[in-house]
This record gives sequence, C-alpha cells and structure tokens, in this order.
Amino acid sequence: MTPTEIADALEAIAAKPFDPNELPYAFAAATGNAPATISKLRPGRRSLNKSGLPGGVLMNRKFHYAPADPGDVEDALARLRSDKQTACHAPAILLATDGEELIAEHPASGETLRCAYAEMHRHFGFFLPAAGMTRFKAAEENEVDVKATGKLARLYDALARRNPEWTSGPRRHDLNRFMTRLIFCLFAEDVGIFPKDQFTRLVTNHAGTRGDEAHVAIGQAFAAMNRPAGERGDLQDWTRELAYVNGGLFAGASDAPVFDRVAWGCFQEAAGLHWRKINPDIFGSMIQSVADASMRGELGMHYTSVPNILKVLGPLFLDELDAEIQANWNKPKALRRVLDRMARLRVFDPACGSGNFLVIAYRELRARETKVLKRLEDLTGERQIQMWSAINLDHFCGIEIADFAAETAKLALFIAEYQANVEMEELFGAATESLPLHDGGRIIHANALHADWEEVCGGSGEIVVASNPPFAGAKSQTPEQKRDRNRVFEADGIQGYKCLDLVAAWFHLAAKFVRSGESRRFGIVATSSITQGRQAPALWPHILNDLQINFAHRPFKWRNNAAANAAVDCVIVGCRRTSDGPVRLYDDGVVKSGGPINAYLIQGPLVYGGQQSRSLFGLPQMLYGGMPNDGGNLLLSAAEKDRILERHPEAERFLRPFVGTTELIEGKERFCIWIEDEDLDIARAIPPIAERVERTRRHRLDSTNVETQNRAGVPHRFWHPAPPSASNQLIVASASSERRPVLPADFAPAEVVPSNLCFVIPNAPPWTFALVASRLHLVWIEAICGKLERRYRYSNTLGWHTFPVPRMTASQLDELNESARRILRTRAAHHPKTIADLYDPEKMPDDLREAHRRNDELLETMYVGRPFKNDTERLEKLFKLYAARSWTPDARASKGAA
Repeated sequence: MTPTEIADALEAIAAKPFDPNELPYAFAAATGNAPATISKLRPGRRSLNKSGLPGGVLMNRKFHYAPADPGDVEDALARLRSDKQTACHAPAILLATDGEELIAEHPASGETLRCAYAEMHRHFGFFLPAAGMTRFKAAEENEVDVKATGKLARLYDALARRNPEWTSGPRRHDLNRFMTRLIFCLFAEDVGIFPKDQFTRLVTNHAGTRGDEAHVAIGQAFAAMNRPAGERGDLQDWTRELAYVNGGLFAGASDAPVFDRVAWGCFQEAAGLHWRKINPDIFGSMIQSVADASMRGELGMHYTSVPNILKVLGPLFLDELDAEIQANWNKPKALRRVLDRMARLRVFDPACGSGNFLVIAYRELRARETKVLKRLEDLTGERQIQMWSAINLDHFCGIEIADFAAETAKLALFIAEYQANVEMEELFGAATESLPLHDGGRIIHANALHADWEEVCGGSGEIVVASNPPFAGAKSQTPEQKRDRNRVFEADGIQGYKCLDLVAAWFHLAAKFVRSGESRRFGIVATSSITQGRQAPALWPHILNDLQINFAHRPFKWRNNAAANAAVDCVIVGCRRTSDGPVRLYDDGVVKSGGPINAYLIQGPLVYGGQQSRSLFGLPQMLYGGMPNDGGNLLLSAAEKDRILERHPEAERFLRPFVGTTELIEGKERFCIWIEDEDLDIARAIPPIAERVERTRRHRLDSTNVETQNRAGVPHRFWHPAPPSASNQLIVASASSERRPVLPADFAPAEVVPSNLCFVIPNAPPWTFALVASRLHLVWIEAICGKLERRYRYSNTLGWHTFPVPRMTASQLDELNESARRILRTRAAHHPKTIADLYDPEKMPDDLREAHRRNDELLETMYVGRPFKNDTERLEKLFKLYAARSWTPDARASKGAA
C-alpha cells in the first residue's frame, strides 16, 4: 500500500463507530496486511496473535494493540510497554485507545503520538512503520529537535481544535504568541534560566486533574513574568516564585487558550523533553513550523540547512576573518584588533524570517571570539576574565513581514546567546545574569520593500547583508508582490523590470545600501533565473555599473532538511564596491579565483545577451512556427482527420501534419487545416472544413484583442503565419526537460506545418543540426535563454541568433554535416523510438550517446583545438567570442559559419 492509501484506510476506520475488538484487525488491513494473514490473528488454536494482554493483539514486528477503558488510555499504553511480549517481538508501533483519545508510540525511539481517535488519519505518517515503511530523518537533525517540533505541532493543532476562535483574525496572532512564550518557558526551566522544572511544576499544580484550569494557571504565570515582583498584588500568591522576564516577550495580553485532555497530554509530553539539547541553528524555523502547517515535513521539520547558509556567510565575511585570525595567530595585539573588528561588525538580513541567517552568523562569530580569547590566553600566559561577549545582539538586524516570525527571530537569537554564554562560562569561569531579558537583536516587523534599510541597520562601520528573500517568479507573484517589486524599480526610474523575479527587488535595494556606506557588502540567495535569460540584462547593468560581484556560487540544488526535501536551482551572489580584492567563483565544489564575474556567473567580460533578429555569427535565420489562435478549430487529431477524409477524400490537400513540442518529442500525430488564399473557395465547398473556418472567425471576433479581431476577416489563415514551405526544415522544440542531455530537434519535410511552440530553420543544412544538438549549444541556451520552471526554454532571438561560433572552413562544415547525418542515422536505427525515448538519460542507447560524444568532440575542437573540460570552460569561451562580436559596429553584417 502507498502512504496515501494507508491514510484513506485509517480515515475509513475513524469514520465508523469504535469497536475495541475489531479495531486491531482493521488497523492490520489499513497497514497493508493480506486478509488471510489478518484472519490468522483472530482467536484460534494457531493464532498469530502474540499479545499477553486482555483484548490485546500483537502482530510480530508490526504493532501491539490494547483496548482502554474510558479515560485510561495512558494506563493501557503503560501495559503495552511493560508486556514482556513487546520486548520479545519488537513491534514498530504500540497503540492504545478508548475510542475518544488515541496514543501511539514508537518503542525504538520513544516518540509518542496523542490525538483524537477520529483524527488518526491526519497522522498517517506516524503509523507508516507498522506497514514496513521508514520515516524520513535527515542526518543533520537532532532527535530532540524532531521530537520537539512534532509534539509542539500536535499541541498547537489540539489547541486550535479546542479554541477555533483563536485560529483567525487577531486571535491567531495571540495563539502564535502563546506558543512562543510557552517554548521559552520550557527551554528556560531546562537550562537554568528558571529553577529546574519550575514553570511546569507550578502550572501542573494549578491546572486541575486533566488540565481543565491550565489556561488560568498559564495566564497567571505569563502575567507575573511581565511584572517586577512588587507589582503582582492582583495575581495568585504562587506566581511570586516566577522571575521577572521583561524583554517584551510577555508584554500585552496574557490570556491562554483552553486545554482539553489531548492538548494537556501534548503539553506534558513537550515539557518532558530535554530542551537543553535544542539546536539553536534551527530553533527559529522549528518554532515557526509549529504554527504554519505548510512548513511541516513528515516530521515537522523545515529549515534551511547550516551548510547552505555557510555558503553565503563564509565568502561574505567569515572566510576573511578566518584568514585574518590565521595570519595573526602569534600576534596578541593584532588578534585584539580582530576581536575589535568582530565587536563592531553588524549583520543585516532584510528578509530574516525566523532568524536562521542571523542566528548562525551570531554563533559563528561567537565561536571565533572564543577561539581568539583562548589563543590570547595561551600567548600571554594570563587567564582571560571574560564576563560577557563583546559581540552584541543589537548588531544583528533584520526585517520580516510576518510578525510571528519576527518575534521568533528575536527569541532564537536570545537562545543562541544564552547557549554561547554557557560555553563561555565553562571556559572562562564567569557569565552575566540571564534575566531580565534584553531584546534579541534589532528585528523589526515590516515589509522590507517599503522599509528604510538605513533606519534599521545604517550608519558607519562594517555592515554585511546576508539574506534568502522570497523567490516568486514574475508570473507567480501575487498582485501585492508585483506592486512591491514595481515600486522598488520605478522609484529609481528603471525600465524593463516586469520580467524580474521578486528577489531582484532585494538585490536592487541591497546594491543601493552598499553604495551608501564605505564598508558594506551583500550576499543574497536567489533562483538561478536572475542570472539567465531576459532577467540578466534587465537587472545586472543597474547593479554592476559601480559594484562588482566578488563571490558567487553557480547554480546548485538548494535543499532544506524537510522530509519532502524539495530542491530548487539556486545561485548565491555577493557584491561589494569595485576593488582589487580577491574574487571567487564556486562551481560544483571547485573554487576559481580571478575575475571579473559577469551577470551569468561566468569569469569573463561584462556583457549582456540581447535579442537579435538575425545571427551575429552568420548562422541561417531561425523563425517562429505558426500560431493558429483558432480556438482549436483549425487543428485536428488523427481520428478527426480520418473522419473528414472518410466522407470527403478531396479534403486531403488541405490537411497537413502539424508539429509542436509534444509532437516533436513524443512522436504524437496532429494535423491542421492549411488553405492557400487562391484555394479558399474550393476548401469552403467541403462542409466540415467550412464549418471549422467559420468557428475560427467567430472565435477571433469574440476576442478582446483588436489585432485578433482584425484577423477574423481571414479565418482560414493562422494568426501568425508559419514559415514558408521549404525542401526541408529543421524544427527545434521551444521547451525541454532539464534531464534531457540534448535539445530536441529534427528535420521535417516541406508539408509539415511547425507550431508556435517550435522554431524553424527553412532549408537548413545538416551542420545546423550538429550545432543545435551539441553540448555547447545546450549550455549557451541555459545561460542566455533561461529556464521555464526547471525546463530548458529555447529562443531563436536570444539563443540561436546570439550563439557564438568561430569562422569555419568548408571542410569543417562538411565534417559537421557528416556528424549530423551520423546522429540521424543512429536515431533511425532505433525506430520507432521517439526523441523522448532516445534521450531519456537512463535509457539512451550507447551508440547514440557515442554519436553525440563524437559530435561534441568534433565541434569543440573547432573552438579551442580540443574538447572542453567542463561547462564552465565552455561558457567562458562562448562569452569571449560573444563579447568580441556583439559590440562591434558591423556585428549584424559579420559572416561566421556560413
């Protein structure tokens, strides 16, 4: 069974009246066991049931179930744990329920699920081990993080179900704030900020037997922590034990949502965790994911991995600090200057979310501070008396549009500071008091595209901007996001910005911010699309006119540690004022020094690909295919064509093959009605054709586009005409899977009509196919044309007409002609396999792969006398040729390959 099928089966169980005797067999069926196996679990002389409990059912290594009396589910679970058969047969799941509450546990990890019986299907992921499926657990995850997130998420959901009025409007913010406060208290009592278990003990003592009064007790506790001890006269006496916290964490309303039995059980489980072991690097995202179900993976984890964040922070400023520390390792005065630099440095994230970048930047700086202090102790022989860190949280600034995330970032920074202070105390023997709190960083709740960045983190001194803003592509932005983006670029009179991703607005503002100070730089994560296609020339000339890219990571998969582990093609780009300092380009684990780095993240000249109506290098002109704009009336399936010909064989002259991207790649058949003006009367005498032409006319008249309306007068013609017929035509698909190693292209006879989803070279010589089908052309298209989502997106004006080729002799063109024919012959030998079949990277025939390898080797030797080592080297050469030709006055008249 699939996980979805298991979820559906569990939902069906929950929808039926609870029968304690039948539930274990229904659960066995829901987790994929065969009916014959399930029948053997039932009572009988040879039953497979190994349970030693009354009413219990144990299926070896799968599950152990016990029914519970009303309200005694916890006791039933305890009996399951202690039953010797549980230890003997190692079931993956323990399951106890009274039909109202359900508790399940993974004996191997101790992780527990509490939920309403009727909600069991919502937690189907928890039951997957009973079906022999392994749950996701990322290597970087701390078990405590996993458990904490899952338990807190279940508490949040239980409170939301019990208090639906807290799930919308201002009350939703109150519920989020309540969770933030609660998490702080659980952490504080486990690490020594509060006395051990103080908060849990006091709340439990005054919450009633089943948590009925928990909301009153927690509200009293929160109110007390917001006031000095002498200002609590209206609160219950027991609250005097609690310390004054301050810091704004408990300011405002202190009321709490009402708890039911499930919520109270979830609270007790969360309180029992070892919060001291929580990972500060992901603390902020962990808390945020509790309140945002869309951020929860199967285990409730969703955060940016530390290695990815360090790809930004390292080259932005940490690597430079490390080099400075290393160069001055034996110089006490110089090391103290490094300490002073770190104390003055400010880190700014204008899209800080729940604080990941700021927390890790703080942690890394504190680690280096400790390292230098220890070294000074070794060099001077004097013990360091360090009572507090010189690295101030006030130097960690952020802007975040979501208020809960902004508050979470402050709390996450405080947690990181506390844990760093504990380490300092262990090393140097002194530390500051933890309470009352001070603000955890200078984080403001605002829209970063409206806020004044100078007010948040301006002034003199060294400032680094590190951020991972929202990516939202030009077509996926909400109306509000579009307005924000437009506002940013229109304020500076910039044109042509409407093709840009939302993240481009952060790049523009970051560039302005860097220009406003002497010692500023930025490093920002973005989708790779901003360094490709139309976006590169739209964005980067405005940034690189007085700044330079001093480091960049070429496209790589940006993965988080969620169970789904979605990957996005991303780049990281760092900019500073133009200088002679080092420039580094990171590409697939290789670091290249030198420069400059251009907008396409290639070490080469600062050029920008622009649309060209004809080739800059003398290649044959490539044209658009034909666009019907017919409401589907001029196009026919093979079956529709056959029905027309069955009754009207004279229509054959007007029905031609029609090829778009799908037809080219997958070999599907489609046809179109094609009527020359002089044959219109003859065509209209054929009823089904006349009817389709008339429907096309009405379709165009109904359009709101004036140009389309004007073409209603010639409904037999395509809206955009196809290229004129030729003896042969090379057809190239407009989009292709990123997995496919070659751009889809093929020759077609004259009668084929190419669609607007293809590009065409009429009367194309074979060597044009050798170019299109090359690795060189593919990497050029990826850089210059960009991608559609993750698929390759082709363009004649951007990709083919700009494709750089060296001058080729007639002999070289003959060699390419033969290479193209070799590839086409090899394809034909595998008929009827389609392009989709032939270029599946896992199934590509060896002889076809070899033919393409030989084609690449032949072509690349014409560029540099040998095959290129990698794609970066290919692009560097192509950009050099492009720069030399594209900016010369007679570029368009130049003759290249021809």
